[in-house]
Amino acid sequence: MKLSRRELYELVWSKPVEKVAEDFGISGGGLAKICERHRIPSPPHGYWARLAAGQSVKKAILRDVSDPLFDRVVIESTIAGLSEETQSIIREAKAEEAVRQRESPPVSNLPEVQVAQNIHRSIDLTARLLRKGKADASGTISAVGAGLCGIVIHGDRVERTVSILNALAIALETDGLDLQADGGRMKVIVGADEVAFTLTELIKREAHSPTEKELALYEKQQAQRKRAADRQDWGLHLSLPYGKPWPEFDRVHTGKLVFSIESWARGLRKTWADGKTQAVEAMLEDIVAGIKATLANEKSERERREEDTRIRAKMAHRRDLSKKRKEREEQRTAYLSQLLQRRRQASEVRDWLASLPSDVENEQSGEARRMRIWVQERLADIEAHINLQKAINGPDEKSLFPETDDLHDPLGEPAEPQGDFWQYNT
Repeated sequence: MKLSRRELYELVWSKPVEKVAEDFGISGGGLAKICERHRIPSPPHGYWARLAAGQSVKKAILRDVSDPLFDRVVIESTIAGLSEETQSIIREAKAEEAVRQRESPPVSNLPEVQVAQNIHRSIDLTARLLRKGKADASGTISAVGAGLCGIVIHGDRVERTVSILNALAIALETDGLDLQADGGRMKVIVGADEVAFTLTELIKREAHSPTEKELALYEKQQAQRKRAADRQDWGLHLSLPYGKPWPEFDRVHTGKLVFSIESWARGLRKTWADGKTQAVEAMLEDIVAGIKATLANEKSERERREEDTRIRAKMAHRRDLSKKRKEREEQRTAYLSQLLQRRRQASEVRDWLASLPSDVENEQSGEARRMRIWVQERLADIEAHINLQKAINGPDEKSLFPETDDLHDPLGEPAEPQGDFWQYNT
């Protein structure tokens, strides 16, 4: 969408930036950056609350700018480049999310975990392995491998994870989609299109604080190294540990779950995570909508690639025909030049024969007679080759003038390719 600075200024002072941004299909932060870039003042924090409370508020003045480029504002929706089907799914999901938030405002605490019963078949093996699996030293349990969902989680989050996976599988099935375990991840396949996704726990790296036991071990090692050096026992000195017997960082489970869709598509939401006011469980409908939107986008992108491949193949064929037509035209031109050359030759031979003296013409023997006969035969051969009907029916030249032209292109000559894009006539 294109508008002037004045138009955007009036919009952002008519309602909150987030609402204006929603109308444009972009984020509030994105719109704020656009305003800043075009030197458009926007309402300060608390402006709308003070206005609603009846307090006196001032509207900032839009100052003129000398550069005309600042006055032309172009706003592109983040989903503008997606297919109509994908955009429709996204808009519908946003509308449903807005209704849910109005009816059930987000809460700050995580929902109480319920032990999932009647586990869906697609996650049954993963659920059994997580529930029965033995945690490692850091408390981690993994369900990664053939037929598994690729879950790596702390033992304290097993039941919550199983509950989320089970609810997701059921929600997908309700929409006609089948969750498939793919070893290190999960996926949904519809026809030729596939979307992969993961459920993980956010891990933080924190500087390791050595325990008393680790510090004592380090001091012992250093003392051993010193004694060995004092005795000049360098073999023992080098064999003893030099570094600190603890890691520089610890991997700390945060308890925060993150659902991610593997996609490079611009404008599609790909991540849903536990936050201050919302948990992954409460976003399952949005997650399913996100998977469906990504599937729709994968389909449109695949069709676009297939169409592009078809066009390129068509253009390659047309360019091949064009190349062959040019080669044939060169052969035709060369053949015509050959005919004209033979015609000139025949005319010169006839003139030569006509110029012979009568005594040579009537001579019945001798070398002159034999040469005259050879020249006459040569003239007959040349005239045979310049006879049009005989020439076009010859085995070597027949393909130059076919009755049905298999090199004909009804669209005319194809344009030259421009960079990576084919320009073609329609």
